[in-house]
Amino acid sequence: MGSNTITLIFCLGGITFLTNWIYLLSVYVKDKGITLNTAGKLFKLILFCLVTSSIGVLFTGVLFVSALMIAHG
Repeated sequence: MGSNTITLIFCLGGITFLTNWIYLLSVYVKDKGITLNTAGKLFKLILFCLVTSSIGVLFTGVLFVSALMIAHG
């Protein structure tokens, strides 16, 4: 298994996670009617999303690469 293939699969896992996260976050903010009227609230939301997304991207990427390695030996 080539290094480029593993990198591509890792990136696809991360993109999949981020797409789902952005969609779910937009639905949540829209349904709850959350207003980000202060810079503090906006900063906290961005920081929370950044930390959660970073952990999720790494976990999903590792999961995708692990599945690839198990499937193709």
